[in-house]
Amino acid sequence: MKKIALVLAMLLPLVAAAQTKVKETAVPRSVILALEKTYDSYKVRTWYQAPGQYIAEVVIDGQDGRAYFTASGDWQYTAFPIRFEECPTLMTAFFTDNYPGYRVKSIDYIEEMNGDNYYRMMIIKKGIAERDYELIFDTRGKLMKSNAPDPAAVKRDYYTHTNPDATDAEVSKATKTETNRQASRPKPRTDEPMVVQFAPNEAAVADFEKSIGSKRCKTGPEWINRNDEYAVAYFTDKQKVEKEAVYDIHTGTPIMIGKVLPRDRYNNGIMKYLAEKFNGEKYKVEKMVVYEYNSKYRGADGKKPKPYTYVVVSQKVKGSREPKFIRMEFDSKGQFTNLLAQPLDEKDVQ
Repeated sequence: MKKIALVLAMLLPLVAAAQTKVKETAVPRSVILALEKTYDSYKVRTWYQAPGQYIAEVVIDGQDGRAYFTASGDWQYTAFPIRFEECPTLMTAFFTDNYPGYRVKSIDYIEEMNGDNYYRMMIIKKGIAERDYELIFDTRGKLMKSNAPDPAAVKRDYYTHTNPDATDAEVSKATKTETNRQASRPKPRTDEPMVVQFAPNEAAVADFEKSIGSKRCKTGPEWINRNDEYAVAYFTDKQKVEKEAVYDIHTGTPIMIGKVLPRDRYNNGIMKYLAEKFNGEKYKVEKMVVYEYNSKYRGADGKKPKPYTYVVVSQKVKGSREPKFIRMEFDSKGQFTNLLAQPLDEKDVQ
């Protein structure tokens, strides 16, 4: 994740900054264009102006959020309020186990242009005139940064106040027992994609053999359970082109075919977009896949969805041997449409 300390410094003032409701006609054209470029489909409920910022109260894919822009028209980030029960298990367990006597004031899922998506939880000690604290978690629920009190001190303070007659020895024993109990407890499940090889739907196998044929593959098919909706057959055709056949995991109905593009066939419009967005930063396109829907497949609106392109970009992280991966989707015209927080499945770039 990008420098969390800077993110914290940026976010906290925004909460307290004075925000004035303004009409869209008062919003600079550069800000309007930035919003249009950031999201393909959206609805603005209200515009606000704060010192050096414009804030759009928006609805994106049916979800309320707030998109923040600089006065010059640069998108900073978008915050989507979410419920506690919607958060990763690792994240909710951390709060529950370590902050007795505190309550969650708010939780936002933050999206940034470069893919640095994360959760921001604001907590406050129960009582009058208590201050807010901020905890930052990655997309899997692992704590990345916090300015909240040390959990050991919190638990000791909580036990002391709920057991005012307890001796120091009893407090020490109780908090130690609680620590040991948590240490022996099974680790919470992290919200990682649950992907394993499996026996695919017979209808999917039959369709694959009929439309593609394993005998016509140079390698594969290797079947992967992508999620609760899709089963994917990864294979390489006789021309050594890597492909992905996606099926409905329950019915075996063919959904789409993905074709991994060689570097000399990368979409020029997408490459230009990346060059502009990363603006001099070093990055590498790891994967570009064009997905085309099956001729018989129809979406919820009864129409055949248009092709789209899935792109994985990597960047080196200072102080880490492992790069970070940014996952994006583009429409059939090469226009940016979406950021993805996690890999599609175990065959994706990790």
